[in-house]
Amino acid sequence: MYGPWVSNLPHRQVFVPRRRSASRAPSDSAAPGEHAPPCGSDVSADSPGRGDGGALSGAVQEPLEPHKATANRLSAAEIRRQADAVRAHLGGRLAETIPIPFIVLNEARQIVYANGHAVRFFGCATEEEALGFRPGERIFCVHSQEMGGCGESPACGHCGNVRAVLGVQEGAVYGAESRVLTKHHGLINALNLQVDAAGTKLDEEHYTIVYLRDISREKDRELLERVFLHDAVNALGGISGAMRLLGDAVDEKLRELALAVEERASLLVREARFMQLLFSAESTDLMVMRDVFSARDMLEELRMLYSTNVFAEGRHLVLDPQTLSAPDITLTTDRALLQRSLENLVKNALEASRPGQTVTMGYLSTGGAVHFFVRSEPFIPRHVQLQMFQRTFSTKGRGRGLGTYSARLFVTNYLGGTVSFESTPEEGTTFYVRIPLE
Repeated sequence: MYGPWVSNLPHRQVFVPRRRSASRAPSDSAAPGEHAPPCGSDVSADSPGRGDGGALSGAVQEPLEPHKATANRLSAAEIRRQADAVRAHLGGRLAETIPIPFIVLNEARQIVYANGHAVRFFGCATEEEALGFRPGERIFCVHSQEMGGCGESPACGHCGNVRAVLGVQEGAVYGAESRVLTKHHGLINALNLQVDAAGTKLDEEHYTIVYLRDISREKDRELLERVFLHDAVNALGGISGAMRLLGDAVDEKLRELALAVEERASLLVREARFMQLLFSAESTDLMVMRDVFSARDMLEELRMLYSTNVFAEGRHLVLDPQTLSAPDITLTTDRALLQRSLENLVKNALEASRPGQTVTMGYLSTGGAVHFFVRSEPFIPRHVQLQMFQRTFSTKGRGRGLGTYSARLFVTNYLGGTVSFESTPEEGTTFYVRIPLE
């Protein structure tokens, strides 16, 4: 008997509420909220808010006709009847296993069912406090406070939540991103939601199943990638250039300081550009360049870059003697991606090495491919080897663990190669990067 409900369940990640919003009671016409306390015992009706809450993310869309979102609300008795019917049909704990906020709305867009995640997302103590209200009223959307509740304001014609639900009621399966501005106790808060809706029918009555997912962190990441990192690279590049010019115009003592500032700024530029590359690679919109360059020159550049780096203090970074004596190899591939992949492996090797130990870089050509290697003396324990290349896994604490993961991502997905490693107590650890020759 669960078929039409379960079949509409989307595959979503576990929902962890980023911001938690309490709600207020809707207008007196709402049911059963006219007799139920609002979510949070200290909730009071705020004055009408201002802002663009509830707007659909992305391009501006044509607003809905106001009357489409304002169906008459049902009475408390009708809400109770529908809630009992829906709960019986859901089969007790079935809907509680859905790991994101999951609600069921009637044709008036009133909540007749809310699972535990939804109850907590709304800031309610029990499901009863959510029944009879519309979604915007329970998340305290500023526009639900302007007129007669959720769906009544002219701004609601642009709301992604409303569009998703009404799209389903008109016969479509609908998903939309929605920007929601909330206001509670005079405090403004912003939510970015992914709203997925699917229609179903029970006892000749139409209902809408709604799944809510907070995508605020995803939007924050987009902002970081497209705005902050871009501006940071430009600003740091300007600082680096200014310090270079300053170093040529001052005495020896100040020149050393200017060069030190330039070096640190250049390092930050490299790290910011790496994050830009990583974000683009993970979103599959990274453009691969075709550069022609010397494999030996690239390794020599890496050696010079990291020999004086803070990671190499007390360690030795050298080129393999056989690589130096072998013929040079000309590669045709994206140099920035390959060099960054090798950089990450070199940096990891230097960090893992103790003062006095040596990290060796080199390459050999065989089987129609170039095999780069980065060899270090420490052995990697078996339990660490089993988790190698996993995103954010690191033995160096939280906020790390992108080095080997990004190297494999760049090389495998964009350069058509492979990344592998071997580690033994006798021979230490060697990472290999295989790049096909064209």
